[in-house]
Amino acid sequence: MLDQASLTAAEAASALGINRQTLYAYVSRGLIRSEEGAGRGRRYRAEDIRQLAERKARGRGAEAVAGQALHFGTPVLDSSLTLIEADRLLYRGQDACRLAEHASLEHVARLLWDVPADPFAAAESLPVIGSALRAIWPGAASFPPIDRCLAMLPVAAASDTRAFARDPAATAATGARLVRLLAGAISGRPSTAAPVHRQLAEAWGLDEHGADLARAALVLSADHELNASTFAVRIAASTGVTPWGAVIAGLAVLQGPYHGGMTRRVSELFSSLHDAPDLDAALVERVQSGARVAGFGHRLYPAGDLRARFLLQRLYHRVGDRAETRLVRRMVEAGARVLGEPPTIDVALVAIERACALPKGAALALFLLGRSVGWIAHLLEQRASTDIIRPRARYVGKLPDAQMGAPASLPAPARSAGS
Repeated sequence: MLDQASLTAAEAASALGINRQTLYAYVSRGLIRSEEGAGRGRRYRAEDIRQLAERKARGRGAEAVAGQALHFGTPVLDSSLTLIEADRLLYRGQDACRLAEHASLEHVARLLWDVPADPFAAAESLPVIGSALRAIWPGAASFPPIDRCLAMLPVAAASDTRAFARDPAATAATGARLVRLLAGAISGRPSTAAPVHRQLAEAWGLDEHGADLARAALVLSADHELNASTFAVRIAASTGVTPWGAVIAGLAVLQGPYHGGMTRRVSELFSSLHDAPDLDAALVERVQSGARVAGFGHRLYPAGDLRARFLLQRLYHRVGDRAETRLVRRMVEAGARVLGEPPTIDVALVAIERACALPKGAALALFLLGRSVGWIAHLLEQRASTDIIRPRARYVGKLPDAQMGAPASLPAPARSAGS
């Protein structure tokens, strides 16, 4: 049965020894891919089912768990922040797309940080721009947005003595200062008490429709469970760093080409195919050459990335018929025909950047600024535990030659809980 490319629901459930409800749960978590079958039924990838069956067969002993704990889709930490299912994204039980209709990033921050008072309304929510930060600001202005933030945050952190307070209200106040400094670094202007999307709209010359798109993009970027950068933030938070240190860790990971840098790859795809007379043929040529087409298909959303769907629909409605929106529509349609995959949020963010004539790199800037709110939420949640996140490694390297004898004894190293 498993030598077929795909199985019916009954066959898949039988192969795994589960009921259909559990099968659908695996699909919603991205562990099994599904596709339209003949008639009204769906079919399920045999390759994914085979991998799950092998995992179950290996058992759930300590070593088996350790060997699988960091694989995509396997939960490693409990969290009450974000729930991702096939057809919805929830922030603390509230639908993220409904929030994106009207909520500001500051509203979502208060929700995710779970604090009674608005941390952005307090006087200490504005960052202090000291002489050291003022000195590097002009030079950093020429950097791409994420590098600009990485240059400024350590300097700001060094002078923020209030950041060492660990109670949630004080941490939220530090979070507000941090988010506003990021907004200033991205916009190239001093931070203000205005909502973040308003600061960006003023700096980027956006009209009301453009400001609304920026606001919605920030909200839908705020959190997405335990992706690579957020996991790095959780690890950093478990060591006791301040919010500044945790966000710096997240930024360092975010700049990788397979994470936040995906927007750069999508932008390059749009530029290279901008004048292609036949997008289908151009995409086929890319696929046949072995090149990966960035920005299509998300393992956590079998039916399509709902964040992308929301933002693209809003873009079409707010911006209307422009050359860039026509290109976006053509790219999305060609991706569906050639790749069989809907677009991800990376495509939507790049589409907003291009259609609204935003500065180069604005797609990633929107993403990182929104995600900084989620990172601080994860820091707050991680602080409820006193344990350091410290996975074990299973050694698979060379062992000493048996004929060499036992190694000379060495003094035992000092024990440390964090080593």
